[in-house]
This record gives sequence, C-alpha cells and structure tokens, in this order.
Amino acid sequence: MATPIIGDIIQSTVGKVFDRLSEKFLPSTLGENEKAQFRLEAIRLATEESRVAINGIQGARDLALKDSDGAPSWTKVLSVTHRPAWSFLTLAVFVWTVVAPYAGFPQVALGEVHKDIMQTVIIFYFGGRTIEKAAGIMRLS
Repeated sequence: MATPIIGDIIQSTVGKVFDRLSEKFLPSTLGENEKAQFRLEAIRLATEESRVAINGIQGARDLALKDSDGAPSWTKVLSVTHRPAWSFLTLAVFVWTVVAPYAGFPQVALGEVHKDIMQTVIIFYFGGRTIEKAAGIMRLS
C-alpha cells in the first residue's frame, strides 16, 4: 500500500472527511460494519488517486528531462537552480530586514505585498520539496 507517513496522512485526512460526510449523508440506520467497509473503500480510492497523480507528475518530469536533452547547458543549470536561487534571495532579503537596523545599515521597508510574496516563495519551495520527496518515497514502495 502506501508508506507509513503517506498512509497516515491519507488515513487521517480521508478519515476526517469520511466522518463528516457520513454524519451528513449516510443513513443513520447503516451499521458500523458497513461504515467501516465504506471508509476502507474511501481510503483505497484516495490512495489510488494519489498514486495516479504522482505517476502523472513523474511522467511530466520525465518528459521535461527528455525535452531538455538537446538543450544548451545553461538552460539545464537554470532549470535546476531557479527555485533555490529565489528562495535564497528571499531569505537574504528577510535576514537583511532583521539584521540591518542592528548593524547600522539602511533599513528596507517591506509592505504587506512584499511579505506575502516572500511567504509564498518560501512555502512553495519547502512545500514543493516536501511533496517531491514524499512522492519519491511513495514511488519506491
């Protein structure tokens, strides 16, 4: 089936969704055994859907690698470093805003839009890496 971490996430998420939906849409006369079977089927379907999505992502990644085979080397470097470069740049701006006043350097005033963009970059970088690693673990199982 799935790895313990992914399995736990699916189990807890699907379980919570199932519990809320079953209270609302399943008849109260439905027995516990039937509810348990229904829950297991929901988990199985969610796991299968997750596996299909991961295979689709891997297929897109394989296609991108195949397309980049004849590309110049600088484009390959750019495709690998753009996400970390933006994240390090965002981290550097954040550190500057914290350290600059104490070090006597000019302070950078960030508005709410700038803060939102920085948070989004950081969330997508680390969230994306986490999803990629989890997908890799799930593919191996």
